[in-house]
Amino acid sequence: MAYLARQDIYYDGATFHITWQCHNQSWLLKNDTTKRIYYDLLLKYKDKYGVSIYSYSLMSNHPHLTGMAVTREGLSGFMQVVNSQFAKKINKMKKRRGQVVMDRFKSPVIQTDAQLLHVMIYGDLNANRQNMVAHPREYRWCSYHYYAEGRADPLITPAPSYLALGNTDEERQEKYREMVDAIIANDEMEKKEYSRVYAIGDPDWVKSRYEELQSIREAKRLAYLARQRRQLYGQSPP
Repeated sequence: MAYLARQDIYYDGATFHITWQCHNQSWLLKNDTTKRIYYDLLLKYKDKYGVSIYSYSLMSNHPHLTGMAVTREGLSGFMQVVNSQFAKKINKMKKRRGQVVMDRFKSPVIQTDAQLLHVMIYGDLNANRQNMVAHPREYRWCSYHYYAEGRADPLITPAPSYLALGNTDEERQEKYREMVDAIIANDEMEKKEYSRVYAIGDPDWVKSRYEELQSIREAKRLAYLARQRRQLYGQSPP
C-alpha cells in the first residue's frame, strides 16, 4: 500500500526533529554505556553525511534529536548507518539477537527557528517529564548543559534559534536558563505530539503541509492500484 517515504516528508536543508523507539519499547538505552555508544556513533558520522545536530536527549528507550541535514538522502543515510551500527554493538554487548530499533525513525520538519527552540527545550526537559530528575542540570545525556551552562559538547552545532537569544554566550545561556526554569516553575511539562506529526509549525503552514502530503499519498495510492490492475489483467486498465 502507499506510504509516505522520507523524501516526501523531509526536504533538503529542512530542520528536523527525530525520534525512534527501541524494539518492543525495551530499555536498551537505559545505562550510560549504551547511551555513550549511541552518542559516539552520532558524533562519528554526522559530518560524513552532512548532518548538524542542534540538540539531543537520550532517554532509556528512545532518543530525541533536532538538527539539519544538507540533503534528505544524507539524513536517511546518517540514521541508517548510526542505527544499524548501534544495533550490532548492542546485540554483541548483550549477547542477544534480533531487532533493536523499532520501525522507521520519525522526522517531522520544523518550520521556524522559534519553533525549533521550543522543541529543543522540550527535549531537554524529557528527563523531568519522566520524573527522573528535578531539573535538566541533573541529567547528563541532554543538550541543556551546552546551552544553559556553556559546557563543551562536540556533538552540537549551535542552533540559529539559540544564537538569536543574545549577543554573547553569557546572555544566551542566561536566557536559555530562564526559559527552562519558567516552564518548570509554571508546571508546563505536558507531553506534546512532536513525535507523531509530519510537521511542526504555525497552524496554517502545518495544514498546507498535511494537504500536500495527502496529495502525495493519494497519488501513490492510485499508482499502486494501477500497478495491481496491470498485473491482474496484463494490460493498462480501461
